[in-house]
Amino acid sequence: MNRSLIKKSVAESRFLWLSCAAALFGFCWTRVWLVGQFEMSRFMTIVEQFREFERFSPVPFDQLFTFAGRIALTFDEPIIIVCVSLWAVARGSDCVSGEIGRGTMEMLLAQPVSRLQVLWSQAAVTVLGTALLGVAAWLGVYVGIRTTTVEEPAPTSRLTIPWLGVELPNPLAKQQMQRVPIRDRVEAAWFVPAAFNLFSLGLFGAGLSTLLSACDRYRGRTIGVVVGFYLVEMTLKIVGRAADQLAWLRHCTFFTAYEPERFVSVAIRNPELAWAVWTSDPQGVWTLGPLGYNLILIGLGLAAYGGATLVFRVRDLPAPL
Repeated sequence: MNRSLIKKSVAESRFLWLSCAAALFGFCWTRVWLVGQFEMSRFMTIVEQFREFERFSPVPFDQLFTFAGRIALTFDEPIIIVCVSLWAVARGSDCVSGEIGRGTMEMLLAQPVSRLQVLWSQAAVTVLGTALLGVAAWLGVYVGIRTTTVEEPAPTSRLTIPWLGVELPNPLAKQQMQRVPIRDRVEAAWFVPAAFNLFSLGLFGAGLSTLLSACDRYRGRTIGVVVGFYLVEMTLKIVGRAADQLAWLRHCTFFTAYEPERFVSVAIRNPELAWAVWTSDPQGVWTLGPLGYNLILIGLGLAAYGGATLVFRVRDLPAPL
């Protein structure tokens, strides 16, 4: 690919990427800090009031009673999904229809570069930026874990029975609380699968936006179609979880493959399955593993990029307005 095209793409996208990366890093760090501000028993009391809404959670509420489970929810927060999707849609939609709308596509193709170089240089910067956003989110969690303390009940004093050497809890002692580093309870490596799942989601969004951009001449219309598609897909996921008779709708949305909390749970309980394509339950039923879900998103994103390449290679480019 032409080095000047890469430099152009980086220059056009650097401020957007820096803004999204700073938002992801800062929010993830703050989110871990907030987890440390709520004593676990109080949080359990709050969550128990919403037990009837457990079906909307990708993991059982019992997992949310752990520090790791509560931190894993960070990757499902709207601001995390919005930041990654904003980068993916903005860069993907600018790939072709953005250049046409600004009237710069003709000037680009007048240079000694091919259409594929123009498309792939933009795609390379977008994919790399998406991967680095996933790294920024994980680094925010890592720094939060290294700098946050949590409140836990302190060990109770014990009474020793003379001559017998037996120790018993002191029932008259007042329960004391202590703050301990959360890194003693949580490992940052558990959240790598969640960050990779976030990257996979962004890659799909970038590929879809690029495909629609290659088919259209108006960037605004491209963004509108992608956003509308996202809203429909999210609605299908919510409805599929809310009604058992409509559970089949979850197979019709790509958001079903975005389950970072569940992948964190797998990394904690079965580390050997954290990067498995297929897993089996005790009954011998085979299901997709964490990597299998990520491969679905990555495969769809790469297929969309392939479709964009075919379309842009043969389409007639309209004259700038």
